[in-house]
Amino acid sequence: MKFNIPTAEAKALVEEVGPLLDGPVAATIEEHRRDSKNKPSLEPDGSLAEHVRHLKRSVHRLGAEAGLYAPHVSRTLGGRGSSLRACMYLHEEVFLRGFGGQQWMLGWTDGPSPMVEVATERAIREFVGPLMRAEITTAFAQTEPEAGSDATSMSTVARRSGADWLLTGHKHIITNAPFAEILQVVARTDDGKFGVFLVPEDTPGFSRGPIQQTIMDDGQTGSLTFEDCRIPLDMMLGEPEEKFGVPMRWVNWTKARRAGMCVGLARHCLDRALDYSREREAFGRPIGSFEQVALQISEAYRRTWATRAACDRLLEEIDAADPWEKPNAGTRADFAAIKLMAEECLMEAADVAVQVFGGLGLLKSTGLEHIYRVARNLRIPGGTSEMQRREIARSLGLLRAG
Repeated sequence: MKFNIPTAEAKALVEEVGPLLDGPVAATIEEHRRDSKNKPSLEPDGSLAEHVRHLKRSVHRLGAEAGLYAPHVSRTLGGRGSSLRACMYLHEEVFLRGFGGQQWMLGWTDGPSPMVEVATERAIREFVGPLMRAEITTAFAQTEPEAGSDATSMSTVARRSGADWLLTGHKHIITNAPFAEILQVVARTDDGKFGVFLVPEDTPGFSRGPIQQTIMDDGQTGSLTFEDCRIPLDMMLGEPEEKFGVPMRWVNWTKARRAGMCVGLARHCLDRALDYSREREAFGRPIGSFEQVALQISEAYRRTWATRAACDRLLEEIDAADPWEKPNAGTRADFAAIKLMAEECLMEAADVAVQVFGGLGLLKSTGLEHIYRVARNLRIPGGTSEMQRREIARSLGLLRAG
């Protein structure tokens, strides 16, 4: 099914990314397939295999060289200053191809977020610049064993020590923790504020824990420990604030990017389910001619179309507001609604696709079970579905803040 792209800015990004995906990115992925045939995707310790990491970095760089790795970042920092609405359609175009490796051309959890806009001059030079060029990767270290959705309960602390900060604490279930060259660590300061501290991997007192294998089974999640890590005052993103200001830039960016990712993957799943329903026969006719199958697919298409349209409208509203400095209750609710709707849309589409494919849908070789696991995983990081519903209810005045 052909879906329209509503703005010139979005169309330009989509038209530009197509040749990159079908040309250099596809060629890089195909070369990797030939060279890594029969090689395991995980190392003996459970971490992502070196050859897969090499592919990921190569695709990162292709995106960065084309200026499409982080177009949402301001022009002064090397991005394009693209709107969130336009980025939605860029992400959708990339994820329409499923998970083949092409998704790594986008700066995601291990790439630049809107937090970089408040970096100091030193942080721009040592962190933001290399990150934008995809020379390094990062990780957003917020979650702790006793502080998940309730981030204000975190125990990681940063206390002043002369001209520096001393950072102490433990983080877990952190994406890219095993590999990030510089960590973005959220900590509570000794005066009760919250800040984001940049910790290079060679910082004394820093150590990585073992791989924490999640539902994704991708060897990219782990724990981090900080024992009196000395962090210069100018290796921060923004200034410590009483409210969760700077970290929320990352959280809300995570919610916004769900729109294109989830809609793109949902369309991928449903297009494949539709094709298969026309080809696969049972009891002498295509399975798509059975009402039980046809209605599942049509209902999921309806929801995907509605979700795409709703996310487009919500992102337009967010772009017109001030989403990063001091988002109001309505803007926060818009971010929450995008995450909630997009994830539910993908969950339904992935479930329908697996069901239509039957036994084949359970095979790793089809790639559909992978998307199904991704869909389930997405409903927790960046704020659980329950927290998104709570945010929306608070914006309606039904629940008190706090």
